[in-house]
Amino acid sequence: MAFDSERLRSERVYRTTAPVSEVLADLVRLRSFDTEMEGQKEKWSQRALLCGILAGVAAVVGVLLIPAGYGAIVLGLAWVLVMAWFVCYRMTSRFRTLELVERRYELVLRLLKRLRRDIAPDAPVTVELDFRSTTEAENCKDRGSVGQWLAESFALSWLTLQTRLVDGTHLRLGVEERQQFRRRSLLNARGKYKTKRKQKSAMLLSVQLRVKPEKYPQLTRLTSKAKAAVQLPKAVRLTRLEVTDDRILMRTGMALDGDVKEAPRTFLMMLLSLYQVLNYSTSLRKQGLAKASP
Repeated sequence: MAFDSERLRSERVYRTTAPVSEVLADLVRLRSFDTEMEGQKEKWSQRALLCGILAGVAAVVGVLLIPAGYGAIVLGLAWVLVMAWFVCYRMTSRFRTLELVERRYELVLRLLKRLRRDIAPDAPVTVELDFRSTTEAENCKDRGSVGQWLAESFALSWLTLQTRLVDGTHLRLGVEERQQFRRRSLLNARGKYKTKRKQKSAMLLSVQLRVKPEKYPQLTRLTSKAKAAVQLPKAVRLTRLEVTDDRILMRTGMALDGDVKEAPRTFLMMLLSLYQVLNYSTSLRKQGLAKASP
């Protein structure tokens, strides 16, 4: 599906299945769309500020001119400026909601640029990129108590990307964002309630490789080697590593507010770690063939 800005405005989700060159072109269009929305937001915000200042000045001048008989006219102008401020404010809010989360499309753009050489030009790449806020009501997963804190948890899987690489391996990537908000009210020494708030957030990355068991035999025997092969940035933690006959899955966690370059680099390091396990399996297959030959 070609890039459709109107659909993006209404759904806040980008979906496509296309060759990697077309997906990259769409991502560049997403960047341009985001820049345009940000520019429109700033323009209307400046207009709202100007109308607000002029309305305040007109109101003061109008009050001062009431004894001279011109106050009603100037106060009428102040009212018009207030209405203009309201319109500008609404337009600012509208364009603010249309802005995209930059690190989301930049992650996919940077990642596909690095993976492009490993994807055949005509191989379909399926991408679903969700730009909705993680804290929307539909993304609330839990409400309850954590110790003395009242907690509200949200989760949003905002990226799914899958394709077949040139070596025949099926690749699937995913990103999930989690946020938790905590608050509690305590009675202080003055007899007043004081509310404390905490926020926890994380981004979970997943990489899955599906392979043909006959090409990569004995994968399940390589779980220990898979753990030893894991190489990740210092700020990233391994949360899951699963090896079966035809699949290797790795999941990691990192800070949500990290560098926009860190997530693509983490994805690439996860891929390299998993391919090291596949290389172990290939070596075992070659050793088996060598022993079987007369």
